Amino acid sequence: MFLSKDNIIAEPAPMGMNEFFSHPSADGAAPTEDLIFIRGTLQPGMGHDFHFHQNREEFLYILSGSIEQWIGHEKRLCKPGDVIYVPPATVHASFNVGQETAQLLAIFNKKSDPAELATDVSTQAPWNNIRA
Repeated sequence: MFLSKDNIIAEPAPMGMNEFFSHPSADGAAPTEDLIFIRGTLQPGMGHDFHFHQNREEFLYILSGSIEQWIGHEKRLCKPGDVIYVPPATVHASFNVGQETAQLLAIFNKKSDPAELATDVSTQAPWNNIRA
């Protein structure tokens, strides 16, 4: 199957934009059995704050920009070409710390899992002030 821009489901997000090539819902984008595939755009100074995916593994591939990536309490500065693996139920966050728009690919398994795609914990300790 080939996908064009017309097949992408674009969803505005507080940090920028999420473009779904394979959406968790049964409608639209690629009809995969088990994968969710998203291109995320993070505007400068914005990020996907601390959250986790209950039953899903995630790979992040940095396409552009400078990403401050957290996995649990560990932080690293990631650049284009870097890959991050996040195990299920692991708190993590991605922040654009550069001056330009950043893009990354996020790939998840278990598309059919009924759990929310992401559970936000950014207002809970210790995640609410770990970057301070």
